[in-house]
Amino acid sequence: MLRPEKQDRPVKDAAQRVPSPLTSKSFLLVGTAFLGAGWLWFSTPATGSTAAWLSTYAPATMTLAGSYLGGFLIGWGARRALRMTAIVAGVAILLLGLLTKFGLDGSAIESWLQASVGWVGEHLDMAQRYIASLLPSATAAGTGSVMGYRRKRG
Repeated sequence: MLRPEKQDRPVKDAAQRVPSPLTSKSFLLVGTAFLGAGWLWFSTPATGSTAAWLSTYAPATMTLAGSYLGGFLIGWGARRALRMTAIVAGVAILLLGLLTKFGLDGSAIESWLQASVGWVGEHLDMAQRYIASLLPSATAAGTGSVMGYRRKRG
């Protein structure tokens, strides 16, 4: 009896391993609610229909859903930025340790590194606060941020 040849599993490249927010069920559900509410808000449904009744709630739904989506993207981006910062800091500490081991004075590099890390951290925090201040619903944005930060797999 002939056996089918074992197929090799395709190797995922780096782009496929990155968890996209577009594969999250909560992101897709809230995005659908956002688009549906936008359609109800900007269209003129027939009087007396269910869509006409729901169109009164469309602005509030778009506000909450948009805040959740914005918060989700902020949390997802913060996780990625934190991971990248940890990698860069690890490499910098390794290089500083190697330079010190070979007898070079690393105090100037260390002070520059501390100043750079402080500057980047301060500006990232300011940017995150500014973007979050644009979101109208803090509760929905906070929930979205937590869900986006916890997003691990695609």
